[in-house]
Amino acid sequence: MFKKILVPLDGSALAEKALPYARTLAQKFGGTLLLVQVLPPFVLLPPNDQAAQEQLTYLKNAEVTARRYLAHLQANLQESGLSATIEVLEGGPVAEMILELARDRAVDVIVMNTHGYTGNELWVYGSVTNKVLQQAPCPIFLVRTKREA
Repeated sequence: MFKKILVPLDGSALAEKALPYARTLAQKFGGTLLLVQVLPPFVLLPPNDQAAQEQLTYLKNAEVTARRYLAHLQANLQESGLSATIEVLEGGPVAEMILELARDRAVDVIVMNTHGYTGNELWVYGSVTNKVLQQAPCPIFLVRTKREA
């Protein structure tokens, strides 16, 4: 039923709270986990500009860090006998990139955390989860956790 399971992660412990649920689905249905991290989009300046070079360096470092983070999670999942792949995306708004990946890979379910934003936090930070929920091409398994004060 759920063979392709997409798990968006942002590097936070809160986002990782969705992993046990994704793991359970993968075990029950013999599914493959697709762990994804979307790097925030950058507006690059002209290539000769020093700030543009600093942005490019930052982006390369962020990609390396994201790949290491996801590879660590992937290795842990594979050690327990699960199939997992990783993907680092960049270049667009986070929710749109998750939705595009879900469509392109014909994902069966998206498992993600809500991050627990409410009120002004939700307004200021936006809600990737809410955008994905409204436009997802597949079912979504939401994990609701509270942010620790």
